Amino acid sequence: MQKQIYTLVVDFSIEGNLAYLSHQETLTLFERALVRASVPLVYSMGFNPHPHLSIPFPRSVGTQSARDRVCATVELSEESLLQDWGGKIQQQLPAECSVVKVENIFGKCMFHPEGVRYVFCLESPIDEQFHRHLGGCQEQVVQKIPIQIQRYWAKKRRYKQIDLSLYLQELDFSKDQIEVACCVSQSGTVRVDEIMKWLNITPGQFSKPVCRTEIKWSQN
Repeated sequence: MQKQIYTLVVDFSIEGNLAYLSHQETLTLFERALVRASVPLVYSMGFNPHPHLSIPFPRSVGTQSARDRVCATVELSEESLLQDWGGKIQQQLPAECSVVKVENIFGKCMFHPEGVRYVFCLESPIDEQFHRHLGGCQEQVVQKIPIQIQRYWAKKRRYKQIDLSLYLQELDFSKDQIEVACCVSQSGTVRVDEIMKWLNITPGQFSKPVCRTEIKWSQN
C-alpha cells in the first residue's frame, strides 16, 4: 500500500515535575514515546539519522503548559491514517503529560507562534498596594508606554536593552490570579522571567507553577 508524507501534529499539556524538563529533554520524551508507539517517523540521512521532530515554541523551564505542540514528519498509508495515534502515544507518556489533540496534515508544514497567554496563580490575595502597582502596569500596556529592561544576550555575552511594550497585549488580574497576553514576532517575544520582573512577583508568591494557557499559531 502506497505511503505518503504527512506532518503529525500533537497538541499536549504538561504539568507538575515535567514542567522542569528542558526543551531538549521534552523533545527526547516525545521521540521515545513516538518510537514506542510505533509511529512511522521519517528520519534524516547520514551516519547519525534522527527523526524530523520539532517543538515550534519551546517553554521556559519551570513553566506548565495547557496546550503545547510537537510536530513530526511521518510516512502514512490510508490504513494507518485511521489509527488512533493519540491513544497510542498517550500510553507511552508519563501521567503529567497528556495528549490533547492529534492531527495529520498532508505534506510537510511548519507552525509559527503569533501569540501566547500566561497565568500566574498567587498564594495570597492581591492586597491594595499590589493592586495599585498592577493597575499601573495595566495602564502601561493600554497606553503602550515603553517598558525598558536589560536582557542578557548569551551569544555575544552582553546585555541589550529591550522594550517589553512591543510584545505586551493584555494584562488582567483578579483576586489571586494574573493573566498576561503577549504577541510573538520574528523579532522575538517577552520571556516569563521578564514578565515577573516587570510585575514585581517571584516564584515564592505562587500557589503553583506559571502556566502557558494558550498559543495562537500560523501555518505555512
